[in-house]
Amino acid sequence: MMMPMVNQFDYLSKRNVFSPDAEALVDVASARRYTYAQFNERANQVANFLQQEIGFKKGDRLCVLAQNSLEYWETFFGCQKCGGILSPLNWRLVARELSGLIEDLSPAALFYDAHIAKVVPDIMKEVDVENLVSMSPEGTEVDESLVYEEAVSDASTSPPKEVKMSYDDPMGIVYTGGTTGLPKGAMIGYRHVAYNTLNTIRDILPGDTYISHLPLFHVGGLYVYAVPLFILGGKVIQMERWDVETLIHIINTERPSFFFAVPTQYRMLMNHPDFESIDFSSVRFLTSGGEPLPLEVIRTFKETHGVKFKQGFGMTEVGPGCFALDPWDAEKKIGSIGTPNFFIDARVVDPETGEECGPSEVGELMFKGPTVTMGYWNRPELNKTMLDKDGWFSTGDMVYFDDEGYYFVVDRVKDMFISGGENVYPREIEKLLEEHPKISEVQVIGVPDPKWGEVGRALVVLDSGKEATEEEILDFCKGKLAKFKIPKSAVFVESFTPYIS
Repeated sequence: MMMPMVNQFDYLSKRNVFSPDAEALVDVASARRYTYAQFNERANQVANFLQQEIGFKKGDRLCVLAQNSLEYWETFFGCQKCGGILSPLNWRLVARELSGLIEDLSPAALFYDAHIAKVVPDIMKEVDVENLVSMSPEGTEVDESLVYEEAVSDASTSPPKEVKMSYDDPMGIVYTGGTTGLPKGAMIGYRHVAYNTLNTIRDILPGDTYISHLPLFHVGGLYVYAVPLFILGGKVIQMERWDVETLIHIINTERPSFFFAVPTQYRMLMNHPDFESIDFSSVRFLTSGGEPLPLEVIRTFKETHGVKFKQGFGMTEVGPGCFALDPWDAEKKIGSIGTPNFFIDARVVDPETGEECGPSEVGELMFKGPTVTMGYWNRPELNKTMLDKDGWFSTGDMVYFDDEGYYFVVDRVKDMFISGGENVYPREIEKLLEEHPKISEVQVIGVPDPKWGEVGRALVVLDSGKEATEEEILDFCKGKLAKFKIPKSAVFVESFTPYIS
């Protein structure tokens, strides 16, 4: 029997040839399970709906504003089959923030679910999207929306009309913040995904089972492990959202090979009363990122369950996996992000002179290679300066490497802090607070927090003769910024001189 011709850029059709009966995806919330054959058929239906009912073409953008689900993944791969560009939107953002992203993208369609439906009318007041699709059951949709299940189930399961693709085509656009406060859409291309999969083989094996709980609007949720594992024929156990009780149940029943969590989440798991009775016997390793993993966490998991940790460092624009610290180095190189992945070049330079730094000399981290973003969507001027004359991407992170080539993050050139695994850009918050009628000047900084790692603090200089309370300042941000961006405290100061160097 001859193997059918399958487009190499249609990942699920390829998997349907190689392992049609292998289990591909398990949706925890609905208890539905897909083999690769079933998964591929559903993605075909999404693609046929997009092409035939919406007129979706190669290069069209599709926005998804929804929590993690089976439908999310069906849409992701259905969009891919059409040559479309999927942009996952952060449902933690408010309508004001989302409207700006959607306007930037000019999408052919916006898919949303019942969790998010209440903000869609407010978004539509600011931007016009021709096609709205509700991914939740009928009765939860916004006016003039199509209902996903009705539309998709009526479509053909046959392969959609083939679209000619290349490694230079974009597959996705993932938004990342910036020091200007204006989010930028990093384009993720097919070459990017292919080389990231090769880099990830450092960690994962064909047939592995992975628990996915990170929001799929994050580059980490989609591209770090899940897409590479689908390409390799593994199984993804998809949680709707992070929940420690659900995670424990899945570990005990689905026998995962590995999963990712940020240090805050590992502490929650470690402090759970059932921690010692969890069955980690199938887990080959755990992986962490976003901030250094405390030695206490590493040792507790090792001593209690014999589980080892891999750690890493990544960026939306590069990788997304850039560095990895192997388990045998976790304690010896505590605080290190490890060494560069195989298909990526890294160097450290003096940010003032551009000269390369030697061991233990702090400088700015630079990347070069096939996993660097194709560029930022709709940012032609920025793209001209994104790389230096030799093709190196500037990260804005200050690092050094030791005599053995292990890298350590020291600080950030760019003005950013991380709260509960989310990047927070102070300038975006400052721009909003500058609109407050009583504020003369404001600066936002990150301060340590035992639960979230860092949280925001607003340093406020009031206009002469004006008075305000901390509550008033913080309340001004509510409804205008996502909750994780809103400062947890405000301090009134006479000037910034004692606080900001």
